[in-house]
Amino acid sequence: MSKESKLEKKEAKAAKKAAKAEKVAQKAAVKADKKHEKEYNKFVKSANKKNSKGADKPGFVPIVIPPIDEFQSKREIKLEKATDKAYASYVKKIEKKNAKMEAKCAKKGKPFVPLAIPSRDEFVLQENKSRKVFGMIVLILLLWLVIYFIVMWFLYSPLTHDTNTEETTAASDSSYDYEAYSNPHEITTTPDYSVAEATDYLRQVIHDNYKVIGYSSDVSNSTITYTGRKSVVNNANCYIFTCSGKTYAVSIKLSACYVSNDGSFDDNPLTFNNTNYLW
Repeated sequence: MSKESKLEKKEAKAAKKAAKAEKVAQKAAVKADKKHEKEYNKFVKSANKKNSKGADKPGFVPIVIPPIDEFQSKREIKLEKATDKAYASYVKKIEKKNAKMEAKCAKKGKPFVPLAIPSRDEFVLQENKSRKVFGMIVLILLLWLVIYFIVMWFLYSPLTHDTNTEETTAASDSSYDYEAYSNPHEITTTPDYSVAEATDYLRQVIHDNYKVIGYSSDVSNSTITYTGRKSVVNNANCYIFTCSGKTYAVSIKLSACYVSNDGSFDDNPLTFNNTNYLW
């Protein structure tokens, strides 16, 4: 391919690109004009309403309605200021790059070709295009997330409680035989004695204390009768016996013996002397 054909192809490509940019610019301009007209009509309607209300008020200054070409809404003023600031910053960056490139080329003795600075309108079109690309990427990501969550929602299956496994485990565990628990420690508490043992205890107490009790002679050989009832005497569970006209209370633990005088048991217990055992 000759140099002329390459040049022609390059020029055709540039012309096509310029035509496309011009078409986009015209489309954006039409859209901006429609929005501008809508905002202007809104402003005119509001201004006329305020002017009609304040017309009869003294000192009222009516709102001036400019031509549509001279009108600028708050949004347009704010947007223009932001665009001017962004364009100035962009031009400053390119000029800084050109200065660095020019210094390098001068140092190396090479020809310097500066970066082209686009016009303000070209910069606006480029920024709009960048915003559209970024918005498209964000939209695609959001759609992908929505589709992902929908698919996961339909594929989700809640965990179920497997009762068969538990029954099998319980059945298998029941096959084991466990030894019954046994306490290796000896019982050291005082046991409850029988009526016969309490009778022997009472006989020995009477034998050793018949004078203290009030008998003139030892009546331990007399009949000792268990009344068949139990009673709490001085906070102790006791068997109730009778012997030779007196009533006795013998602790089930054989820790004390009480004699009844005048219908009530004495507070002081009787005991034996650890001598002259009867058994």
